[in-house]
Amino acid sequence: TGLETGRMKFALRNYDFLDCVQRALATQNYAFVDKQQPLALEIPEGKMQGFGDPDRIQRAIVQILDNASKFSPERSTLGVGAWESPTSFEVVIADNGPGIAFEKADRIFDPFFQVDGSPTRAQGGTGVGLAIVRRIARGHGGDVRVERGATIAGAQFSGAAFALSVAKRAPTVVIDSR
Repeated sequence: TGLETGRMKFALRNYDFLDCVQRALATQNYAFVDKQQPLALEIPEGKMQGFGDPDRIQRAIVQILDNASKFSPERSTLGVGAWESPTSFEVVIADNGPGIAFEKADRIFDPFFQVDGSPTRAQGGTGVGLAIVRRIARGHGGDVRVERGATIAGAQFSGAAFALSVAKRAPTVVIDSR
């Protein structure tokens, strides 16, 4: 598969990046409602037209949203912001969870790595979600990074802030996305 070989296939076409963000939010809405997690949104009106694989991009955004909800306390606000530069799109998803230790920040994108790898860890999962996110981002000429804290829609977030960027026009050749 793409995770083992470092190669992913993309169904490239014209798409709207903001639509990917909105569909990802709709997909995860049940989790936000279940944990009573309101959203602080900084998403512009209109469209952000690009060329790439919108289904894969949406999957990457859903994964980050799922992590943000899962690792944040109930009733804590999550932030989601989307921006456009001359050459790329970016979505930032921030939370008020425990964050990620600086020394583990690079490793969280490695397949099967989990910050809490103990047998008593509270969250499920196999540790491949963020590795897939990185492959999708890099396959679209972008990347994903994690930082401590962010400000979105005027709200301060003290936990993890994941920034996923993709080029407006994804590369049309098969690339090694590792």
